[in-house]
Amino acid sequence: MPQNYKNMLRYLLVLLLFIILFACKSARRTDDNKTETPKNIKENSVILVSPQNGQQVKQNEIINIAYEIKSDSFNIDTTVLFVNNSEVARFSGASYEWTMNEKRTGRQSLRLSMRAGGVEVASTAFVLKYFPPSPQYYTYSIVRQYPHSTEFFTQGLFFDEGFLYEGTGHYGSSALLQIEPASGSVVKSVNLGERFFGEGVTLANGKIYQLSWREHQCFVYDKNNFDRLAVLPYSNEGWGITTVGNLLAVSNGSSIISFVSPENFVEVRRIEVCNDKGNVSQLNELEFIDGLIWANVWQTNTIVMINPETGAVDGEIDLSGIYKNANEENCLNGIAYDVKNKRIFVTGKRWSSLFEIKTVNK
Repeated sequence: MPQNYKNMLRYLLVLLLFIILFACKSARRTDDNKTETPKNIKENSVILVSPQNGQQVKQNEIINIAYEIKSDSFNIDTTVLFVNNSEVARFSGASYEWTMNEKRTGRQSLRLSMRAGGVEVASTAFVLKYFPPSPQYYTYSIVRQYPHSTEFFTQGLFFDEGFLYEGTGHYGSSALLQIEPASGSVVKSVNLGERFFGEGVTLANGKIYQLSWREHQCFVYDKNNFDRLAVLPYSNEGWGITTVGNLLAVSNGSSIISFVSPENFVEVRRIEVCNDKGNVSQLNELEFIDGLIWANVWQTNTIVMINPETGAVDGEIDLSGIYKNANEENCLNGIAYDVKNKRIFVTGKRWSSLFEIKTVNK
């Protein structure tokens, strides 16, 4: 055999051997990866045994959380429990007793992350609902009655330094008004124009904030001269607004109250308002009184008193009969508080009277 053929044969044999060795190493790495990373269990193989999704729970109630997995391919060594996106426990086995101690009312989002060798292989999520204990129920007594214009479709109200400030609604007649309480006369006013339906008003840092209903704009005024200082955009409908600490609390007709920055209306946090029967929606005009947010429930004679930290309704005031000409449209709406003299004022849309009241235990 010629020398050049021998050399070529040796070269081909070496190349073939190299290819075989490389293929074996690759296969070994692939097999190793398969043993290190377990396959995910199919989602429908995870069964939540307890509690039921959407189940109502009480504060400090012990909840038995249990699940089953229809798979025996490997063992789950750890399950991590998340409540409202925060890890609260790690446990072995398929059950755990968790004590409900989330203070905020409404939906509690829970998630179980099943892990093998530190890797999540399955998960399941569910919701529990926390409704607080029954609120304290109140009725009222009338301390004094003041005149109020039947032209004012009251959407917002607050009291400051001897004057009432009222925001009114309806396209073409929405306005911000400063009112002398004893006479009901208007000291000064500013109209919103044809395009805006005015809603709630509040005072923060010497500025008045007035919501619009569906126009997604909050108008900011100088309190002293009603000059417009800014217009802040927001995404939801505007209903009620009040000042809680250094934030503005805003309602949108649902059971949610958002706490936003007065500088840019960016949401900082929110609460879900609930009583012992469930979510309370249609939250309209708001006022902060002695640590609680008071809210008119639209088209009812009820004011609810809301814990601003938890969303729990701590009290309910029944104002039935306070104004004989109230109806579905011209309903109770308007709460103001004189902090210095501890006076509470209420009125309604196009009511001829504004009432100073005191609450009375039922």
